[in-house]
Amino acid sequence: MNEDGIRLQKLLSDHGLASRREAERMVAAGEVTVNGKVAKVGDKAIPGKDHVKVRGKLLHIEKGPETVVIALFKPRDMLSQRSDSATAEKGTIFDLLPRERRKVLPVGRLDKDAEGIILLTNNGDLMNRLLSAKYEVPKVYSVKIDGHLDASRIRRLGFGVKIEDKKTKPFTVEVTRGSDGKEWVRVTTTETRNRIVRLAFESVGRPVDKLRRDSFAGINLRGLQRGDFRYLSLPEVMDLKKWVGLV
Repeated sequence: MNEDGIRLQKLLSDHGLASRREAERMVAAGEVTVNGKVAKVGDKAIPGKDHVKVRGKLLHIEKGPETVVIALFKPRDMLSQRSDSATAEKGTIFDLLPRERRKVLPVGRLDKDAEGIILLTNNGDLMNRLLSAKYEVPKVYSVKIDGHLDASRIRRLGFGVKIEDKKTKPFTVEVTRGSDGKEWVRVTTTETRNRIVRLAFESVGRPVDKLRRDSFAGINLRGLQRGDFRYLSLPEVMDLKKWVGLV
């Protein structure tokens, strides 16, 4: 195998075939070959020179892929990850994309019962960095809670609350409206853990009734209806890359 070139897990991730972790598993399982030989974890390939096959299908790597980023308005009850199980009865977000774009990877997840903005990309490095706590990528949510959020609870969330023995990063919380024992609040956080907004509000005794992510890394829902998507412009993609140190 080549000492030069690009590690196979990065190559597969950059081409939207899998996350790096899943790509590494595929290599370890013997599902990837380079020039006819079964690859091992850590092996590399040179784009334009080596022949890489994934499960017997040739991967065209003559040149690096153009970075594509899609902003999609996920509806409630739809899964944000690929699934063949019965839990996908309402489908997945990939069902909303044209067939030729279904190899993109979701930048994180949204709960099945949540809605809002989710980014998808064919650039594995960009995906991983946007999900890394290191780069403190902001997310903005509209959250409907049971009960009234008093000043004490807002302060607690602002300092960070302990979830599973780990303190959250500070939440910026603003009450926007309320009625009939419910309140809508606007929440900004750089937290990266799954379901962390729900868990944080539960920890202060105010369970979440509805949750919508309005913005991710400055990309918002403007112009999108539920189930719609759009391709980010080149300046928007460049801004994302700058945010996470890729340019």
